[in-house]
Amino acid sequence: MVVHRHPIGIIMIYIEALVGVGAVVALLILLSPSVLQNLSGQAYTLMMGIIILAIGLVAMILLLATYIYRQSRLVVSDKSLIQVIQRGLFIRKISRLSMSNVQDVQADHEGFLATIFNFGTLTVETAGEEDNFIFPLCPTPDTYADRVLEARQRYVHSEEGKQGL
Repeated sequence: MVVHRHPIGIIMIYIEALVGVGAVVALLILLSPSVLQNLSGQAYTLMMGIIILAIGLVAMILLLATYIYRQSRLVVSDKSLIQVIQRGLFIRKISRLSMSNVQDVQADHEGFLATIFNFGTLTVETAGEEDNFIFPLCPTPDTYADRVLEARQRYVHSEEGKQGL
C-alpha cells in the first residue's frame, strides 16, 4: 500500500502563489496608475512580454512544487515501512523500518481544515533508538493507522509460524 500526502497541502501552496501574484499586481496598479495609461506601443509590448514571462515562471514553479509534493509517500508492506520525504528537487530522505520495530501507530487531526477534509499526521512509533516515522498531511490517517497495525499483526503471526516449524 502506498500513501501519498493529502491534496490540501498543494492547494494551499497554489493559493499562496495566487495571493502573492495578486498582491504584486495590486501594488503596481496602486503605485503607478498614470504610468500604465501613458505607455507607448513599444513599452506596452515589452511590459506584456515581461508579464507573460512572469506568468510562465510562476506556472513552472507551481508544477515543480506539485512534483516535489507528490514524491513524498509512505509505503506499507507485510515486512516493512518505507518513508520517502522529498524536501526539494534534489533533497530526498528515505527511511526504512522493519515491522518488528513498530510499537504503536497514532493518527492526529488538528485544526478545522484537518477535521473537515479528513487529513492529519500519521505517527509510527518505533522501538529503541530509531526515529519515529512522522507523515504529515496524511489523508484519512485513522484508516492508514489501522492498516499499519494490521500489517504489523500479519508480520507477527507469520514470524510465529516460522518459529513453530
